[in-house]
Amino acid sequence: MANSPRPGTWILERSIDDQNYEPWQYFARTDKECLERFGIPATKGKPHYFTDNEVICTSFYSKLTPMENGEIHTSLIQGRPGANETSPELSEFTKARFVRLRLIGLRGTQEPMPRWLAQDIWKEKRLFYSIRDISIGGQCVCNGHAENCRHNVASGHPECECSHHTCGPNCEKCCPMYNQRQWGPGSARDARQCLPCNCHGHATSCHYEEDVDRSGLSMDIHGTYQGGGVCNNCTDFTTGINCEKCLPGYYRPTNTPPDAQKPCIQCNCEVSGAASTCVQYGETAGKCMCKEGYTGEKCETCDVGYTGFPDCQPCPCDAKGVKGIDKCEEGCICKENVEGKYCDKCKSGYFGLRNDIEEGCLPCYCSQVTTLCESALVKKQTVNSLKEWMITDLKVTKVVKPNWNGQSVFSLGNYGDFSGNSGDGMGTRSFYWLAPEEYLGNKLEAYNSNFLFKVQWVVMRGDTSGEPTRGPNIVLIGNGMKIGYGDDIHTSSKMTFQLKLNEIGWYHIPQSIRDVTKIDGTVYHGAVVTRNEFLKLLSNVSNVLLRSTFHTDQIESLLEEAALNIDDDEYGYSSVERCSCPSGYTGLSCESCSYGYVRILPNMTTTNIEQSFCVKCDCNGHSPSCNSDTGECSCQHNTMVIS
Repeated sequence: MANSPRPGTWILERSIDDQNYEPWQYFARTDKECLERFGIPATKGKPHYFTDNEVICTSFYSKLTPMENGEIHTSLIQGRPGANETSPELSEFTKARFVRLRLIGLRGTQEPMPRWLAQDIWKEKRLFYSIRDISIGGQCVCNGHAENCRHNVASGHPECECSHHTCGPNCEKCCPMYNQRQWGPGSARDARQCLPCNCHGHATSCHYEEDVDRSGLSMDIHGTYQGGGVCNNCTDFTTGINCEKCLPGYYRPTNTPPDAQKPCIQCNCEVSGAASTCVQYGETAGKCMCKEGYTGEKCETCDVGYTGFPDCQPCPCDAKGVKGIDKCEEGCICKENVEGKYCDKCKSGYFGLRNDIEEGCLPCYCSQVTTLCESALVKKQTVNSLKEWMITDLKVTKVVKPNWNGQSVFSLGNYGDFSGNSGDGMGTRSFYWLAPEEYLGNKLEAYNSNFLFKVQWVVMRGDTSGEPTRGPNIVLIGNGMKIGYGDDIHTSSKMTFQLKLNEIGWYHIPQSIRDVTKIDGTVYHGAVVTRNEFLKLLSNVSNVLLRSTFHTDQIESLLEEAALNIDDDEYGYSSVERCSCPSGYTGLSCESCSYGYVRILPNMTTTNIEQSFCVKCDCNGHSPSCNSDTGECSCQHNTMVIS
C-alpha cells in the first residue's frame, strides 16, 4: 500500500441501525465546493461551531499537501457551546453505533501539482485513497449516570453500570421506585439523581406526571409536597398518588399511619340500613354510611323522621316541627310554637317553621298591631360602597369628611379630639365610621342577613405608653334606641368583622355616652336587646357606626369594605316576616301608615312606634291624604289649612 494525499471531498456519517446514516461533518476541496456540492456555506479557517448539533462544511483538512502521512483530527465536541457541560442536543448529536467515511473526491486530478507528476501521462492511475489508520475515541452512551460500561454478550451491545438510581442499558430512565422527579441526563454540575417515590410501602414502582408536579399533589419521602411521583398498582387495599388513601369500602382506623402494614380495614356494613361503605378517616372512621332513614354506628336504628326498623319508612311528621328525637311511633310531638297532626305548621301568631329554631317558629312582631304573619320572600340585594363615609363620635355630634383615594382614610392627627356642639368642651378619642344613605332607612328585609366590614389602622411608631382600647365594633341608632355589638380588644393592625343582623349579642348603649375609651365597659353595656326591639330599630335606621379607633396612640384608620348582603338566610328567607296588616297600616311589619293615614302619638314626648297608632287623615273631604307624620292635609277644592 502506498501513500497518498488526504481525500479532497468526503462526508463523515453516523448511524444507530446501520441503515439510516446522517452527516456529522462535510469536507470539501474548496470553500466554494461546500456551497455548490453540499449547499452549506463553508466555515472559514479551523472548524468552529455555533450550536451543539450544527453540521458544518470545511476545506481546512483538504489541502493537497502534505502528499503523504497527512492526518485529519476531527472533534465533534470541542469548540461547541456544550463542550464543558453536555446538553441534550450534544448528547443526541454525538450518539452513534456505526460510523461511515463516504469518500467522494480525490485531490490532484484537476489541481496544480508537482511538475514531475503533472507531466506523467499515467498520473490518473497514480492517484488513489490510502488510509493507514483510523482511531475513533468514544464512550458508552450513559447520559452522565455511569463511569463504566460492559459488553452484554446476549444482546451484543454495551450496557452502562448505572448510578444515581437510574436504569436501562443507557441509564436512560429512573429505576422503578425513583420517579419522584423527571429523569434527566447528568452533568458535572448536576448529577440529576433520580429521587425515591413515597408510596408508604404499598407499591413497588411509580411514574412521573408533570401535572401532578405542577399542582404539588405528590408527597416526597420527607413529607413535603414536591415532585410528580405517582405510585403504580397500590397494594394492601390502598389507592391515591402516594397510596395514602383507602379503597372504597375500606377505612383507616384512628391513629393508624399510612405506612402501617395493614393500613386499611374492610367496612363491616352489610346490614340492611347501610350503604355498603363507611367513614374512611378521622375520629368516626369505620362508622357505616347509612341509607336515607337510618342512623347509628352500624345503621341499626331509624333516623329522626323515620319509623319501622329494619324497614325504616318516612314518618308523616314534619321533621322541622317535631320535638326532640321523636320516632313518631306514638304520634308526632310538636315543638312549642308548632301545631297540626304532623307538626307541619306554625301556631297563630308565629311564622317560619324550620329545624334550627328550638320552639319551631318565630313570633310575629308586626309592630304589635296584629299577630298574623308569614315568611317573606326577600329580593336579593347587596349594599357595598366606600363612598360618602364620614367620621363621627358615638353621639354623632360632629361629622368630618375623611380623605378618599379609592378607600376612605382618616388621619386622627388632623382632627384631634372632637368638641361637642353643646360647647361643653369635652373631647373624645373614640371615632366611628358613619354610613351613607344607602345603609339607612327601613332595613327590615335585612333581618338575619350577613353584614361584613374590614378596617385597618396605624399606630404611632416608637416606644409609647399607649395601649389597645375596647368598645362596640358596630353601633345602630334608630327609633329612639342606640345598640352596640361586641366589646373587643384587637392587638393586630386590622380586623375583619362579620355578623348576622339579628338580636343575638346586642346590648343597649345609654344615649349620654360619647367616648367609651374613657369609661368602664359595664357603664355603656345596657340591657340585652330583644327581638322586638331589634326589629323596631331596623324599621327606621337613622345611623350605622363602624368602629374606627382601636388604640390610644392610633394615628390613622382605613375602611376597606362594608358589605350588607340581603338574602343570606340559608332557610329560604324565613326569618323575615310579612304581616297581614289591619286597615291603616302597611309594610313588612306594619311599620308604616297607609296612604291617607297619619301616625298619632298618645304622648308627644315619645317616638316609640309601638306606642303610636295610625288614624285616617282628617281633611274634611277635601284631600285624600296628609303628611304621615304631621297630619297636614294636601288641600284641594280651593280650601286651605287654618293654622
